[in-house]
Amino acid sequence: MVVNRAVTFISHSTPASLVQKELDLDTCYREDEIVVQVYAASLNPIDLLVHSFACWPFIGSYEKTYSRDYSGVIVKRGDKVDPKWKVGDKVNGLYNHLYGYHGSLTDYLVLNPKQQPAITHMPKPADSKYNDFVVNAAWPLVFGTAYTALFNYGQKLGPDSKILIIGASTSVSYAMLQIAKHEIGVKTVVGVCSSKSIDYNKRLGYDYLATYDQGPIVESVGKILVGDLNNEKFDLIFDSVGNSEFFPVMDKFLKPKKDNSYYISIAGDRKMDYSNPRLRDVFSTMARILRPFKSYNYAYFFLKPQSDYMDLGSKMITEGTYEPIIDSVYALKDFQAAIDKQKSNRAKGKLVIKVKDDL
Repeated sequence: MVVNRAVTFISHSTPASLVQKELDLDTCYREDEIVVQVYAASLNPIDLLVHSFACWPFIGSYEKTYSRDYSGVIVKRGDKVDPKWKVGDKVNGLYNHLYGYHGSLTDYLVLNPKQQPAITHMPKPADSKYNDFVVNAAWPLVFGTAYTALFNYGQKLGPDSKILIIGASTSVSYAMLQIAKHEIGVKTVVGVCSSKSIDYNKRLGYDYLATYDQGPIVESVGKILVGDLNNEKFDLIFDSVGNSEFFPVMDKFLKPKKDNSYYISIAGDRKMDYSNPRLRDVFSTMARILRPFKSYNYAYFFLKPQSDYMDLGSKMITEGTYEPIIDSVYALKDFQAAIDKQKSNRAKGKLVIKVKDDL
């Protein structure tokens, strides 16, 4: 028997709380499951939205565990688990759930590797100031999101492609930039950020940068399009923060629909206030998805677990072509400070929580 700590909530009206329960490691898993002792986990905006929209009459009054990203060590395995997953293996991944009893912000995570395929043997970062477990808890969700936008919509992006990223400073956007540059060979990636973040994002590797706080975004991007890109339109516009300025003038920025160009969003039409998210913002996005006869390809998605993006992420981590940007690291007892920082929209990179006390 061990004491299992977990950060949980019941509904939108209950705060996140650190609860402790006894767990029998010999009986808590099935023959097709493994038990991972979680060393580190990280927060994502989806964690805040799931909590904020949790209306208990519809989702139940049981405790629901926070978070999805994790890194740790396998401590138990069932007899029918694939032999490649052994006790003692260091692993990291994305635990996919919605209002799940299990989540990654816990001491012990029970999962079926076949049903949760976004798992890999933990790569060794080429160079990092952070502990390996901290680094590897920071990337599965954001890297997988970027991978999905780049590869799962049938686009054949290459060196001659042009990508516009709205929200250049986000962790997802940074992952997209590195995949596009190092794996696809895209030569032109334009980012949109605040004027205060121009120098920061230049160092990250964007080719051109437009601002959103010195006039309309479409005007700032338009100057780059005409002056630097010879008026060659974008193959992909990716929005990681929430924006709607391009929709009325999409034909001026995005290549024709017949060329399989795409506008892909993971945030909807408006920037979300994570301290007070509103369902109406979600509904406006749903309306755009369902709108018929659009003159452009539009996609909005929630990340699905895939082994493909874990494999590529591991490769790039090992080669040193990608390392997640980490804003700050917290002890498990300080989980609320991490949640508050996530709500503030001021984090420059991932917020990682050390679950193992002596990490």
